[in-house]
Amino acid sequence: TPDIAARSSFSLDENGDIFFTGGVAGGYGILVSPDFSREYLLGLLNSRLLEWFLRKTATQMRGGYYSYESRFIRHLPIRPIDFADPTERERHDRMVALVEEMLSLHRELAAARTEHEQTSLKRQIDATDRRIDRLVYDLYNLTDEETRIVEKDLFRT
Repeated sequence: TPDIAARSSFSLDENGDIFFTGGVAGGYGILVSPDFSREYLLGLLNSRLLEWFLRKTATQMRGGYYSYESRFIRHLPIRPIDFADPTERERHDRMVALVEEMLSLHRELAAARTEHEQTSLKRQIDATDRRIDRLVYDLYNLTDEETRIVEKDLFRT
């Protein structure tokens, strides 16, 4: 992730080619514990809920930017999965599938040649993003009222 950004923009370095080691490099890399899948973690990190949490705890910069330095991202509440629980395992697997779909859609968008293709893919990306956010709210057991607070607060800033 960049060390300063207007919103969560974590990405997946599938080959280990662009790993950041500190703010001097302009961003940070996260080594993922074997207890988590990289895609599951990526879905959480780019969710509106964890972005909301970061905005409440990180330093805000001029122009609506926030610090994504390690001192802030290390305290993000990462929801562990109990793989012995079939419901939890299913949620994990659904998150992984949605994130894989999102990564595929972004690759397609980068290759899209026409404005129509780009518009269609952007709509699919937005819809997938909403599905991921809904799943994250469920994973963290947010009520409808708590979800509205997060959404309202994010769109106000």
